[in-house]
Parts: sequence; structure tokens; C-alpha cells
Amino acid sequence: MLKKNIISVLFIFGIGLQAGCCYHRSNPPMLPKAWYGKECNVKSLEDDPEQSKLHVLVMYRGTSCVHTTLRVYCRTNGPVFWDPAGGFAAKHRYAGQARRYRRYDAPVKDGTVRENDVLVGEVPGLNQYLDWRKRIDTDAVEIFEFNIPDEQAEEIWNILRYGTKRSHPKGRFNTNAMGGLCGFSVAKFLHRFAEDIVKVDTVWHPHNLANQLYKENPDRVIIYRDGHLSFYIPSENHVESPQ
Repeated sequence: MLKKNIISVLFIFGIGLQAGCCYHRSNPPMLPKAWYGKECNVKSLEDDPEQSKLHVLVMYRGTSCVHTTLRVYCRTNGPVFWDPAGGFAAKHRYAGQARRYRRYDAPVKDGTVRENDVLVGEVPGLNQYLDWRKRIDTDAVEIFEFNIPDEQAEEIWNILRYGTKRSHPKGRFNTNAMGGLCGFSVAKFLHRFAEDIVKVDTVWHPHNLANQLYKENPDRVIIYRDGHLSFYIPSENHVESPQ
């Protein structure tokens, strides 16, 4: 009984830490000052049928990082979108005071199906997901973009879509996540299954994951902030990029 109480206290403390210590003076807070930025349009966020990509999204509201998601576009299998403990295409039903949170649920009539926190069926594109984030009072979003080989995309796609069993070389994995653990879940997944693309430690806060991803040579970082969409690349890699 004592052990159970201690675990409960530690869990509540962790949630409190997540809620109370993730504050920043600017959004996004970890963007290197030397990186070159340029305005881009929404069309540049559409999937390129000839290039597999990994996207990691970090969301901010006010002065706090609030959510993390991961999306893979596989040239052979199409897209898969992991929204750990998120609300897109959720079929939540709330009662009492919790009714106010209904507005965070995305419409499910568009054909997107949520299975174990993975969005399948009509998988939302980056633009569709950003439109929804704007409707739920998201002030800034970082989208880390990595061009990846088809083989890596297929492997990650299958792990996200179907999970892994205990017999898998890297152990068992499923995409269900507890509320408040989105940043931890995505960071742990990248640490376990995407080390050939990025090398990150398992961290709790989404902004700490973002801080690591800036150092992992993303092909670009798309940022939505204050109603504007821009992309950023390291100054040393600056070339004219298509809009």
C-alpha cells in the first residue's frame, strides 16, 4: 500500500512538473539565432510523392510547450501520423465541468480514424493538422523535417502502424500514450527506433526534444508563429529553397 501511494505521489509530482516548469520567453524558444529564415507558403508543406520524410512537430500555447506529434510520409506506403495522447479525431465524451474541453476534439467525419493514438484512413496532412491546431489556440508550431531513405520510412511506418512484439530486436512497443507524456513518448520512440536519422536522449518536455532536434541537421524547420509560416535552415547550409 505504501509503495502504491509513493508511486501515485511521484506520478502527480511528474505531471505537476510538466505543467508548471515548461515556460519560455519566446516561441519557439530553442530556434538558433544564427539560422536563416524565409517566408514559405502552405503548398510547401504538402507531401512530395517522390521523397520519404520524417516530421516531428512541437506545439506551443502562450509561454508553454504543450504537445508533440510525429508524422512519416513513406513513398511506398503513404503517410502515418502518431498523435500520442492528443485530441485529433478523438471521440471523447465529457461530463460536467470537463465539457469545456470538447472544443479540442477534431471532427471525425472527415474519414480519419484513430487507432491506438495513430491516425489512419484519411491521414491528415501537415496543413490540415496546423489548421486544427490554430482552432484550439496554438500560438506556435515547430515542424522538424528530415528527408529519409525509403527503407527507413517503411520500417518506421510499420512500427507506428502495427507496433512491435517482445521478440522484436528492440523490444515491445505500442503507440498508446498517457496524457502529459507526448514529449516523453516521441523522444523515447526516436531514441529507440530512429537512431539512424536522429540521435536524441529521452526527455520529458517537448521543448527539450526540440532543442536536441535543432542539432540533428534537419533538412529544414518550418515554423508557424503569429499567423505566419516560415522555414529555417542553418546559415552555413543556406541555399535558395523552393517555396
